[in-house]
This record gives sequence, structure tokens and C-alpha cells, in this order.
Amino acid sequence: MRRFSQEDGIDSSYIFRMSQDRLGYLYVSTRRSTYFYSGKRFYPIRALNFAGAASLVAIVRPMPDGRVLVIQGQNIYLSISATSARISPNVLVFQHLFVKGLQQIRNIFVDNEDIFVLDSSGLHSCVLNPRYNLGCNPTPLFAHRRENVYQNGYRTYVALHGEASLRDLSGRIIFRAPFGMQHPQPSPGPSDQVPYFTDGKTLISLNDVGRFSATPLNWPIEFPLGGARATFAEGWGDTKIFFDGDSLRSFNGAFWSYLNHDLSREQDILFAFIDRNRQVWTAQDLVELDKLVGWGDLENLEPQHIRYVWSVLPFSGYQLLFSGQGMYPVDKHVIGSALRDGNYYFALKDSGHSFWAPVDDQFLLHCEVERTSSHCDRQIALDRVVALALSRRSHLLWIASDAGIYSLGEAVQAQPKPIHGRDGKTVSQMARTLALRADDTPWAVIGTSLYRRDADGAWVSVLTEWPNAKDFIPMAMTFSSRDDLWIGGIRAKNGLMHLVLDGNRISRIEQIGADRVGSELIFSLLWDKRHRLWVGTENGLAVYNGLEWIRMTRDDGLLSSNINQQGLSEDEDGSIWVATSRGVSHLLHPERLFERQTLDPVFIRVALGDHLLPEKAVPFSRDPLVVTLGTLNTALANTTYFRYRLEGVDQNWITTTTGEIRYNFVPPGHSRLVVQALNDNRNLISPPITLEIRMQRPWWTTWPLIMLYTLSVVALPYAFTHLRFRYLLKRQHRLEALVDERTIEMRAAQHALEQQARQDGLTRLMNRRTAEASVSRLLERLSRLDVRSSTRFATLALLDVDHFKSINDTFGHVIGDEILAGIGARLLRAKHQEEIIGRYGGEEFLIVIQGDFAAARARIATLLGTLSDVPFETKIGTLSVGCSAGIARMSPEEAWSDALERADQALYKAKIAGRGRIVVSERDLDDEGYPD
Repeated sequence: MRRFSQEDGIDSSYIFRMSQDRLGYLYVSTRRSTYFYSGKRFYPIRALNFAGAASLVAIVRPMPDGRVLVIQGQNIYLSISATSARISPNVLVFQHLFVKGLQQIRNIFVDNEDIFVLDSSGLHSCVLNPRYNLGCNPTPLFAHRRENVYQNGYRTYVALHGEASLRDLSGRIIFRAPFGMQHPQPSPGPSDQVPYFTDGKTLISLNDVGRFSATPLNWPIEFPLGGARATFAEGWGDTKIFFDGDSLRSFNGAFWSYLNHDLSREQDILFAFIDRNRQVWTAQDLVELDKLVGWGDLENLEPQHIRYVWSVLPFSGYQLLFSGQGMYPVDKHVIGSALRDGNYYFALKDSGHSFWAPVDDQFLLHCEVERTSSHCDRQIALDRVVALALSRRSHLLWIASDAGIYSLGEAVQAQPKPIHGRDGKTVSQMARTLALRADDTPWAVIGTSLYRRDADGAWVSVLTEWPNAKDFIPMAMTFSSRDDLWIGGIRAKNGLMHLVLDGNRISRIEQIGADRVGSELIFSLLWDKRHRLWVGTENGLAVYNGLEWIRMTRDDGLLSSNINQQGLSEDEDGSIWVATSRGVSHLLHPERLFERQTLDPVFIRVALGDHLLPEKAVPFSRDPLVVTLGTLNTALANTTYFRYRLEGVDQNWITTTTGEIRYNFVPPGHSRLVVQALNDNRNLISPPITLEIRMQRPWWTTWPLIMLYTLSVVALPYAFTHLRFRYLLKRQHRLEALVDERTIEMRAAQHALEQQARQDGLTRLMNRRTAEASVSRLLERLSRLDVRSSTRFATLALLDVDHFKSINDTFGHVIGDEILAGIGARLLRAKHQEEIIGRYGGEEFLIVIQGDFAAARARIATLLGTLSDVPFETKIGTLSVGCSAGIARMSPEEAWSDALERADQALYKAKIAGRGRIVVSERDLDDEGYPD
């Protein structure tokens, strides 16, 4: 869910209504103003925010021809032109319509091309003439009857008082409810409502194509609904939204559920609006505009009482949720009471309602479960099980753990058996992950190598060196066919590999980069029944259908972009469960990810200097050209960017993520600005839109003046040469005086450049090159000391800011830079003269301290405390950051890069162990107790 505030261009006063025109522009009416949405932010409609209109709530009614009707107070306006890719609502010109013979105007409606006005006496049909006079029939359509009037798309419907039916404007009944209770009459306020009928047990509502459907209501409802509060229902296809006066619920075609935690509480909600990209808009407590991204395609579970959710195991009609606090049943997106306590990471179904699950990094349990109960009949002691696979032929359970690979028979008394190699010896290295081939042959990553089980039961090595990086650590693997193996992991630039097999050997390895899956860190893989590969990363979800890669992130509706290891699972209906660091996202219709969409780029504002650029030739000007772009695809707006090119000026495309374009000068004549919208997550490029710029040539480039210039070239050479000679003599003396002045300035500038070459511009610490040179000089100086001296050694630390990418993703790179600058300032204040502290890259810092190892380690802990104990002041408020560090001991006898590598490995262990800590490298930890 994305929430919009004043930073996004919209005020926080009461939000009453929304509408969408033929092209796709969204309009929002608040108590203070009327806005339209560009896909990036909101802009006020300039023509509707005139003096005295601040207290008038506008009703925006789009017409089928693309023009826009607006009622503001007792005045009705009509845009002269329709919106287009070149004409946004920001530049619409409105004509006041003169209306006679009506009483107090309440609303305006459109039925196909016809206009109807609702006043205090009823609904009147009106005709618009070319002079912008709106002639209305003084006799209401339904005389002597009270009616409720509803707008649905470009059709208008009427429900007469006392009838449980809906009529068109000809009076014909188009739907009659099977029960006699109609929903409460709409208030005369400025909000729109779609007609629906209910008796408190069944909801009959209208969807986007004008069809009624009945849906059971499975929660107790106080009827009649609402009381003093508004109630409403909206629908799209077989999905619905219903507000019963207390809370907002969504129907996904199978059952009702809350849209999210914020919308489940009791509150005032006046409307919900479903745009043409199936995005739901609503206003919490009337003042907070929200967009529910991905409604109808995915649903999110945000457990408020469960701290860590690791994975979901689907069963027929319900699911099990595995978390750090226990195992919970999930029925229709409602989380029940815990079935068992403990830290449950993931599970593997073996048959029916039974499964295997590792618990607390100590045991492997076999349990049977029903919706509200569970029973575990086997418990096997095994440390940190990371993967499971069940052979359907041999009925062996294959277990990957820190102690290695084990097989377990189905007999109750069976115990795990370790595997052995070709030499008959037990293979006891730590296992990373495993998967079964189509012939039930297990393959696994053991230690740093890829193994398979041979026909005689021995395990043989298949791959010992990873082509993407020597330090690559596999985290997940799966087969998509007998000869296609996918392996994902971390610590490599290309974190996903596709291994093509030829029998039992590898014939080809394809490396999949972050440009296709969205990240270098791969945590989870899933091959589903519809032959799609799902990839869970720390930057979202990627899916491959054999033809193209599609990506999803939090901007597309996921609760979080950080996908858990073993966090992907497929339900029996083909939907996909995605466990993230913040909860669970359920992809109800994965196939929709591959539906082709249009990005619909538009020009929001085109200005030359301070004035809007008209669609005709303008006088020559040196004012800058400023263009604001937008996209009408509200579902993909957050991940869409633009590229543009001014023909005759730009040779290559220029990209912008903000949608802002600026040219300081536009050449006279006819120019064309070509723009395209792009979305890398969905592999979309829009057709180009073009801005025609016609600028008159300046007067000094006209033909008479060109002739005068030619004559001047012939007549003035002598005078010019004479004046030039005198000028050069004066210039020579002036230059001689300037040489001395410039020499002094250049020396000062050289000194400043030398200072910049040594410092990091953001943190004011040593940059990487200076820090490395300082360490080399320190080691050279230490090598000359007595070998028995305790000061002959130094301690090297690599410090990393925890979750720094999340800070950038959540608050932006500007806030991230503020944090880095604050870290540099604190380290400079705390730094001792003999210490080496520098920025090593990104959010990593290098610290080198000479002397006793224990004292240096304590000093490093003190420096970390100065960063973690006190929050940083930023533009958005205070932010607390955590830091992790890996340290290694350094002596003059070894290359300092070796100590740096050990410190980097220790830093990685600190990250894996939970961050916010200092970890000593294993070799230095072993030497820690010995004297220097």
C-alpha cells in the first residue's frame, strides 16, 4: 500500500471522490482543491483553483469524448478540448456553462453522450448547444418520485424510493433484487456510490462492465447498514470491495478478507475507487489517500503478533505458516492460534497431511496436521537442517545439514545415515542445499562443490570451481527438467546459474545477472507446476517462463523486497506464496505478471521559461525548456522511467527516473522531442510520444541582415586589423600582469586538489587509495621495530553499516548520504592521531590500529558504539543505524591484503549471525589467547 501526502502534491484535507477520464487521467477532489495524478505525484488543476473556489468541492465527471465536466458550487464547467498525451488536465481550458431554470444544483451525470443535472427537485435531462448554454428540461425525469442516482462508467442508473430495483434513464428496469432491502440512500454530499443491494447476508453489486453478481457475506453485520456513516461496494470482474460502515473488506473470488492491517480497523471511509489498472484507491478517515497496489492479483498477510515469518506450507484448503514463534494454521488468510511453539523455518510434505520440518536448529520433526491440530510422531536430533528432498521411488528422505548429507528411511525406527564417497569414506562437510533430478537422483552442494549420487550409492563430485566467483556460496537449487539445473547463491556478481546437463556431466553453464533477476543475492528458488522458475532475492521476486524474465518488488505490492530462504511455495491452485522479512505475500494470479501492459507516457507540463508552451509557433527565446513527464499506468508507475532525445541536439537517448527534462536552450526552427516510457521489471517499452516545438528565428538571422553582414566583411577588414593591433598591444601588457596572478591561484588550486585526492568527498575521511597507502607505510614502519615489541602488530577492521540498502530504498539516497556523512563526522571526532580510518567503498569503512590486539579490539568496539548508540539527525527525523565489523590481526611479515580478506570474511559472518556485532577472523580468534 502506498500512502500519499503533501510531499506527493496532495493536501491532507477531506478527500471525497475520485474519477478517471477516457485517456486514463485520475482526478481527486478534496475540500481544498482538485488534483490529477501523473503516475509520480499529484498536481492541482490550474483552471479549477481560482479565487474563491477553495471552499468548493469539485465534482469531476469525465465524458466519453475525452472532455471533462466539472461542477463547483452552483457552477458547471466543460473543458474545451479532451485530454491527450500532449494535453494534460494541468493545461485544460474550461468554459463556464450557462444553466437556466434549475434550482439548487447537487450533481451532474453522464449517460453515454447525454448530460443530466440533479437539483433539489430531481434529475433533469439537458442539451448542450455550441454557445455553451446548457438547456435543461424543467420537469424532472421521475416526477413526484424520490430517486437515488448512480454513475457507473459512462452510464447512469436510478433507484426509485421503495423499490429494490435499478432502472436506466428511460425508466426500464435493468435489475430487480431478489429481496426487498436496498442499501441506505446516498448522502447528498460530494461522493459517488455504485448501486448495490443487501439483506445483511448477501451482497449484490455492480462490477466494472455493468454486471450484477451475488456474494455471500460471512461475517455478522448490523443491519440496516452504516447508520450515520457511508457504505459502499465496488467491483472488478469477480473481485469486490465492501465497506459496511465499520471496516473495509475485499472479496478475491473465493472468500472475504481484510485488505491489510491498517484498513481492518473501524474508521470512516467515504469511497473506494478501482482504476482501469485494477489499483484500489481509498482515503482512511477521509484524510489519508492510499493506493492498494496489486489488488486482485495479490494479498498480503501482516502478522502483528508474530515477529518472524519464514515460510508457508500449502495444504488442501488451508496453509501452515512457519515462524520464529511457532507453527500457525492459515485459513482464508486468517491466522489461527499456534499449533506448536518453536522456531520453524520450512517444511516438506511427504503424503496427505504429514510433513517434515526442522525446528530450533536442533531437531527434525515428522508431524501430521489438521486445520486446528497437529501431532508429531518422530523427532530426530540434527543440527541446522537447510534443505529436504523426498524420493518418491526409494521413499528416502534426503537431508542437507551443517553436518552433511543424510538419508532417512520411512521406517519409524530408521535413523539418518551419512553419505559416502567413491573411496568409501563418509562425506561430512557442511551441506548448502540439495535437489532431486527427474529420475530421483539427489544432487547437492557439499562444502564448496557440487555432488551427485551415483548408481552404486557413492557420491561423486561434479563441479569443484564455480565459474561466477571462487567465493560463491550456493543457497538454493532446483531442477526444471532432467537436464536443467538452477543454482542460486550469494557472494558472486552473477548470483544465479543455469547448468545444462548431458547425462551426468555438465555441458554448459549460463550465468544469470542482476539485470534479469534484480539482485546478486539469491536466497530461494521454486519450479512450479506451470513450468515457471521463481527466484527470491534480497531485492524482490523474479520469474522466468522460458521466454522472458519478469520482476516484482515492494513497488508492485509485495510486503517486502527481501525474500526469505526457502520462502517460496506453490499452492494447489497454482498461486504462489512469498515469505518476506515483513510478512507473507500471496500471488493469486501469477499468470498476470506476463500480461502485456501499456505504459502510456504523457506530457504533464511543457514550459518555456515561466510560461506554458502552446501548440503553435512562439517567438524566439533563450528561456529554458522544462518538461514534466508522467505515465497513466498506475500499476507500474513506481518502477517506470523515461528516455528522451531532442532531435538535432541529442545523439543518444537520455534517461530520467523523475520525469523531469530541462534544456537550457532550444534552437530556433522546428524541433521534435521524442519520449518513451520504460519498465525493466516487465520488459516494456512504450511507443514514442512526440513534442513538436516551433520557434521563430531571431530578427538578426533574417536575409537583409545576412546581406549586410556580407558587405561588412568586405568593407571593414582594414579598420578591424588596425583596431586589432592596438588591442593586442594592450592585451599583452594585461596578460603579463595576469600571469603572475594566475600562477599564485594555480598553486593554491593545486594544493586544494591534492587535499581532495586524499579525502573522500562525502565523509571527509581518507579515501580508499590514501588509506591503503597509509597502511603500507605503517607496515613498513612496523617491520623496523623489535620483533618482541607489542607495538609491532596492528589490528585491521572492516566496518559495514547494517541494512544500508534498505535505508536507501525506503528513504532515498539523499538520506543515505546524510547517514554516511554523519558517520564520517563522528569517526573524525573520535579518531586518535595514530589511527587510520578511511572509507573503503559504499557503506564500508577501514580501521587500522597499532598495538595490543585486545586493546585494539576494545577501541574498535568503542568506535562502533559512537555510531550505533546515538541516532543520526536527518531531514526526515532521527534514524538509528547498526554496524557490524570483522577484524583481523596484521603483522609486517604478511601481505596486508591477506588480513583484509580475513576481516572481510569475519564481517560476512557478523552479517550472517544477525548483524550489530564484531566478529574476529577464525585464525586470529585462535591466536587471541597468546601473547604478542
